Amino acid sequence: MRLPRFQPLQPKSIEEAAEFLGKYGGVAEIMAGGTDLFPRIKYGVASPEVVITLRKLSRESQIAIQDGFLSIDSVTTLSQVIRSELVREHAPLLADAALAVGSHQIRNMGTLGGNLCLESRCTYYNQSHAFQFVEPCFKRGGEICYHVPKGKRCWAVFAGDTVPALMCLGAEVEIKTATDSRRVSIDQLYTGNPLRPLAISPTEIVSKILLPKPSARTGWAFAKFSLRGGLEFAGLSVAVLLEMMDDGLTCTGGRMVVGSVSSQPLRAKKAEKALPGKQLSNDLFYEIAEMISEDVKPFSHHGYSASYLKKCLKIQVKDALTLASQRVPQSP
Repeated sequence: MRLPRFQPLQPKSIEEAAEFLGKYGGVAEIMAGGTDLFPRIKYGVASPEVVITLRKLSRESQIAIQDGFLSIDSVTTLSQVIRSELVREHAPLLADAALAVGSHQIRNMGTLGGNLCLESRCTYYNQSHAFQFVEPCFKRGGEICYHVPKGKRCWAVFAGDTVPALMCLGAEVEIKTATDSRRVSIDQLYTGNPLRPLAISPTEIVSKILLPKPSARTGWAFAKFSLRGGLEFAGLSVAVLLEMMDDGLTCTGGRMVVGSVSSQPLRAKKAEKALPGKQLSNDLFYEIAEMISEDVKPFSHHGYSASYLKKCLKIQVKDALTLASQRVPQSP
């Protein structure tokens, strides 16, 4: 399947890329690794007149400690994230989540910023539409959802594997325009609207991901459920971060995020409130897993029914909590 014609631009810096976006606005697309954009172009669900490629910048990307934050350039490939000693030391949860993305070849091309900025997905939308449907769906400008035929809105799913981990880690993102920059919590980057999943304008670009230093006693785990592992998008994913007292048994707090079951990653805030002051145990893990499975309402997607995902969610949460508790550093 051939790519249609477009004008390629290769900026020398993120700042120049932002200038190009300001100039070409809504007719341009950013291409970092291309693992998401090029399939969408081939299927005809994206048709940019201009493609601004950041591939050259990924070779010069940096991972460093700056002002107390672990700073990762958005063009850093997922393989670079996995191999980084700084990431493994300060954010092993992110390294685990990045390792769950795609195949080795995909991770060599795909970038962390690209994984953050994935388009929402649907089995009906993410394919060629030359012969399947007469009327366009919501994401193609129509007024119908083929996945939920009587649905009054789009039911596409956001499936970025690294995002639940970054939300657990309290990450911030730096967003640039041609003339300005701003920092927002990663929780604020997602709208929950599958038609416009990111809370950034067509002239803005994610330039950095910034992670605060974690507390000394934390346990972490990432779990991804899919039928073929990293070779396909997740049916669901779970990221867990537990903060512990010096005894290594009593929880002072934590974050739990569920991905790939809705139009945005979902914080399990109700379950998080049940953690402080509790001693870790299997009974607590079962209680938390039950609470999250009742609180989170998964979308049916990519061949998985909502009821099946709900049962899987309970198992994945319990397993992730168990693994996170085993990773809490013990007192000397």
